[in-house]
This record gives sequence, structure tokens and C-alpha cells, in this order.
Amino acid sequence: MNKQKIMLGAIGIAVFSALGASPSLSRDYPFCRKAEAGPGDCRYDTYEQCLAAVSGTASYCQQNFWLQPSGRDIPPRRAPRN
Repeated sequence: MNKQKIMLGAIGIAVFSALGASPSLSRDYPFCRKAEAGPGDCRYDTYEQCLAAVSGTASYCQQNFWLQPSGRDIPPRRAPRN
């Protein structure tokens, strides 16, 4: 009976861990709320949304460096002048 409870508990923990927030989902937004430590909370579409979330806290907003820019958003590089 105890082995069954332990096994059921372990399966429950594994299921809840798998259902947790996916890092890929948090990397789809361009702005993050950051505190001193940790990866941050990257679920803001606009800088203004992020600013509203950090209002009155010790957090700050920054661009999401995990977000990969699409090719059309990157300006073409120019050759340096000599």
C-alpha cells in the first residue's frame, strides 16, 4: 500500500512538473519584467504593459534577449567606409 502511494505521488509530481510553464512560451514576448535574480517574467507585448506591471515594485523592464528577431526586422549591414 505504501509503495502504491509513493508511486502515485511520484507520478503526480511528474505530471504537474510537465504541465508547468514552458520556457518557449515565455520567450515569445518582446518585453520582460526583471528583478535582481532569475530569468524574469517575459509575457508583455508592449513596453507600456511591462511598465504597468512593475509600477510600485523594485522590478524593471527590459527587452527580451531570448526573442529571436525575424529576418525582415534586421536592417541590412553596410560595408564600413575606409
